[in-house]
Formats: sequence, structure tokens, C-alpha cells
Amino acid sequence: MKNKIAVFAALMAVSVAARAAEVNFDGSAQGGPAAFAGVASLVSDLGGGKPHPGPKPGQPQHPGHPQPLPPPQHPGGPGGHPPLPPPLPPSPQEQYHFGGYKESCRTFTFTAQSPLNLNEELIMEEYGEECVSFHPGYPGHCRPSTRYHSRKVTINIGPRKLEPWETERLELCMKAPKQVEANVSGMLYEYAVASRNDDGFFKRSTIFTLTPGPKKLSQPDGKEISIGYTGPAAAGGVSMQLADGRAEYFRGEKITFAAEVMRLPEITQNMPVEDLLNAFAKYNVTQVFDVAGLYDLKLMQEPKPGKYMVTLKYFRTGPLSSGAEASIIGSFELK
Repeated sequence: MKNKIAVFAALMAVSVAARAAEVNFDGSAQGGPAAFAGVASLVSDLGGGKPHPGPKPGQPQHPGHPQPLPPPQHPGGPGGHPPLPPPLPPSPQEQYHFGGYKESCRTFTFTAQSPLNLNEELIMEEYGEECVSFHPGYPGHCRPSTRYHSRKVTINIGPRKLEPWETERLELCMKAPKQVEANVSGMLYEYAVASRNDDGFFKRSTIFTLTPGPKKLSQPDGKEISIGYTGPAAAGGVSMQLADGRAEYFRGEKITFAAEVMRLPEITQNMPVEDLLNAFAKYNVTQVFDVAGLYDLKLMQEPKPGKYMVTLKYFRTGPLSSGAEASIIGSFELK
């Protein structure tokens, strides 16, 4: 009750002071600042003479408006932040260094009975090195590396005629994963070679088409002539009978034989070198025949007993033959 009376008295005093401060019609103030000072003193006395306490630390300065809280403090790092974790080791850098390819070649043979189409697979090797480095700019540790590439190859040969004894040889070489080359030097016809690569997601292949042209001139192989009876002939001397297994094919051509005959002496112990050299007897004979199934080649006119070795060379001349030379070796004994 006393507090209410004190407040009322204070309000009355303020009203009196305000009236005293009003400006009269003369333009002068009555009471002025002194009057307000007295009122302030009165109010202070009514409040017990004690100043109003200010806000406590941590309390808001203005009632009804909360102040922001200070940031939380984290021990262990500068400014209250936790310490940073140690840096992770660098990730290894893997690199592959290409070295090259090892050429892979295969030879395919074709006879009169072989099919005209062939499917095969070629495999080639790629070499290089794999390196692992933990620091950019440094080679690190390297080890040899091998990779393999495979490719399907299809061969299509156009119709042509091969004799029963004839064999064609086709060499295919894989030089790169998408590069296959054909060598037709061993083929018996002049072939026009066309190739096409087919590279899809699941398919890697090369297709060769060989179109035959003119047939090449024949090369002798030493198998078409065989040595038969060799010995004394009815007309005297020594002759050698030769059979031609390809006479029908080369009919109308010529064949030339050149024989080198050497008598092998019997060597005795402590035989003088001069006698050894003089004991050797050598004969040379050359003869031309029309191609036929059988030839009678005369080797010598006055034979001597002993063992003989014959080196026989021959070549054909005609529209089907190249003129290349072949040779065979035989032996016989005279008693």
C-alpha cells in the first residue's frame, strides 16, 4: 500500500513540475531544469535511494529480445576446433607402357582335295611394362607385361584346278590387332587378293578373298623323277633308267639331265694320299630327251668295278615349265 501511495505522489510531483516549466505569455520559462532535477531527486528518494541494478552478465540487455549464445568451445585445437586428422598417403598411380607386337605367322596348305573356304584363328603377343608410382613424375616400380590379341581369319579361294601332286601354300601374318597380311608367293596361281576387316563389339575378323588368274610356270620339286635300274647296258657301258611320274602333264616339252658320277675307291690302311686321290674316278654326262614315261641315260662307256655315287640334275623346257633346276642323288655298285 505504501508503494502505491509513493508512486501516486511522484506522479503528482511530475505534473506540478511540468506546469511550472510551461512558457508564459512573456516567453520565459518558469522553473526550467531545476524543477526537473527536483522531481528526479524525489523519484530517487521514493525508490529507496538505490539505483536500479543493470542486467546480470549473460542476461539479455533488452527484455523480450534474447541475445545469441556464444559459440561452443572444443578443446584440442586452435580457436577451439578439433585437431585435423593426419593426411592420407597418396594413391598409387598405375601406368602401362606399350612396347610393341610380336608378329605371328601361320602357313596354310591347299591341295586338289582341300576345301576352298577356311576359317582359322590367329593369336599375337603384345609386350610392354606395367608401372606403379606413388609420386607423380617418378617411374616407380615396373614389371614386364604380356597381352594377347586374337583374330578370326576367313579365307575364300575362287575355283581353280590343281594337279594331284600340286600343293599351294598361303602364309598369313598378324602384324597388329587389326592388321593381317597375306603372302601368296607359295601359291600356284596369280591371285588377286582382297581383304576386309569386320570389327564389332563381339566380333573381330579379317576376310580374305583370293581370285585366281593365270597359273604360274611349274617349279620342279625333285619328286617327279625316280631312279630305277643302274648297271651294264645291252649295248655296252653303264646306263641308268629314270622314270617320269609327271610325263602326261608335261607331254610335248623337253627334259635335260646332267649326271655327275664318282667312283668311290676302297681305302686301305696307310694308303698314300696320292694313290687315294688318283683312285677317285669322275664322269660327267648330259643328255636331252622328249618328255616320256621312261628315260635310259648312259653314264659311262668303260666301267670299272667299284661303288659309285651319282648326282643327277634336271630341268624341263616348255610352255608349262619355269626352267628351274632340281636334283636327286643315287648310288650303285659294279662288280
